[in-house]
Amino acid sequence: RRLAIRAAEPSDASLVARIAAMVFALEKPLRSLVNDAFRGKDSYGVLRSAVFWAALLKFLLRLRRISAREGLKAYVVEALAPTIRKLPQVRRKLDKEMAGQMANFRMKFSQELTEPRTTMPIEGMPEEDILQLMAKRKALDTKHWKAGKITGAVYHGEEKHYDFISQVFGKWGFANPLHPGIHPALRQMDSEVVQMIINMYNGGPECCGAFTTGGTESILMAIKAYRDWARAEKGITDPNIVICNSAHAAFDKAGKYFNVFVKHARTNDAMEIDLKHMKSLIDGNTIAIVGSCCQYSHGTIDPIEDMAKIALSKNIGLHVDCCLGGFLVPFMDRAGFPLRPFDFRVKGVTSISCDPHKYGFAPKGSSVVMFSSKTLRHFMYCYLTKWTGGIYATPTMTGSRAGGPVAATWAAMCKFGEKGYIETTRQIVGAAKKIGQGINDMKGLRLVGRADVCVVAFAGSEESVNCYAIADCMQKKFGWELATCQNPPCVHIALTLPTSKNADQFLVDLRASVDDVRANSAAYTSTAGLYGMAASLP
Repeated sequence: RRLAIRAAEPSDASLVARIAAMVFALEKPLRSLVNDAFRGKDSYGVLRSAVFWAALLKFLLRLRRISAREGLKAYVVEALAPTIRKLPQVRRKLDKEMAGQMANFRMKFSQELTEPRTTMPIEGMPEEDILQLMAKRKALDTKHWKAGKITGAVYHGEEKHYDFISQVFGKWGFANPLHPGIHPALRQMDSEVVQMIINMYNGGPECCGAFTTGGTESILMAIKAYRDWARAEKGITDPNIVICNSAHAAFDKAGKYFNVFVKHARTNDAMEIDLKHMKSLIDGNTIAIVGSCCQYSHGTIDPIEDMAKIALSKNIGLHVDCCLGGFLVPFMDRAGFPLRPFDFRVKGVTSISCDPHKYGFAPKGSSVVMFSSKTLRHFMYCYLTKWTGGIYATPTMTGSRAGGPVAATWAAMCKFGEKGYIETTRQIVGAAKKIGQGINDMKGLRLVGRADVCVVAFAGSEESVNCYAIADCMQKKFGWELATCQNPPCVHIALTLPTSKNADQFLVDLRASVDDVRANSAAYTSTAGLYGMAASLP
């Protein structure tokens, strides 16, 4: 039956022939029409008009493209900024401010150096001497986070756990996943880590993924897959994605790497993505939208289910960025913190990124990007079939990569198991909720966003309470290292296992800092000065 239908249909060749015949048939009357219209006209005038209208059309198309992307105002500001920076008055201000900040950075980063070296030793150093120096340097690097007073960065902190992970890491430190035939055990652990995380995110039989070196690479690979999918399946050659202005900077980085224009939707009062604004930014060249679970700056979870409905209606991808909360959000329900569905249970979610090297307590250099189908993952790959060295194909950005993070991630996941992660989730999310409530009740401060998972962001609610000054005070007086954010100005802490044990002390110190800044704000200006300068630059 299929053959009969196919035989009844015109072939591609006959269809092309019929179209060509129609074009030739129209050529003669079209030529007569054009000749009659320009008969007696000056040839140069005709040429000049043609050039003018072609240039005008090109200009209008360019204007339309700018309006559909960054907008005319932003385009003009961006175009004029380099010229404005060269004006003598502006240049002097820039140089003065930058010189001061660079001096501060040099002073800060030139401290605590151990036996500085810029060239290799002529004679090799004895192993014992190197190990002694490494022990000294390790102690130096440990002292800054041991008290449990820094945001993010160090997620577990227990020496015994690090020693165990280091043992496993060392056994595969020189193994390369680029050669799976040589390292069958490493190949097995790589695929098992990916599959275990897919199961954490309720992926079906078609779900698949890849091990990457970090959240940024996972995000890059997702956007690369969407770009190539849209080009192959939809013929889109000028792609864009729509993200919230609070989404991770890695999405903008992906846009620069892969020539994908990034549109930024604004947030609502809860610092979620504004769905109405996001929807208005989607056009025929949009290949994907992005939601965060949770987002870095303010800790809020975007409305993933609502975003998925929009993605389905527009036939575009939806990437859920779980890089930060990757080993918290899958366990929050069982830890006593119910969440709305955000993973592959939600129809319309087509990719997810997750970092075991944060709350999975694996070593740095481990992340997983997941796709809802093997078809979509295929567009992530890079194939080079004509290289003189043979066929070259890699699933992700890297060629060679370390086998240590793969084996150590497998070991960390198997060591903690589901029950272990449920318990660490209970501790970390519980501490975030406690601090969030404490800030909400504290005079002089207000929450920015919601403490949905592990990040608590705050700003001053009074003119005399500058959040950056509070961050300086917390550091100078109490040893807390907090993260400073902007647009809007705020400060946040990302709770980890070490910091979660100090939640009560954090609130005590924060209350004292608010009182101190209110009474003497001029004493704490270094961070406020940096962001103040950044805000004033053209």
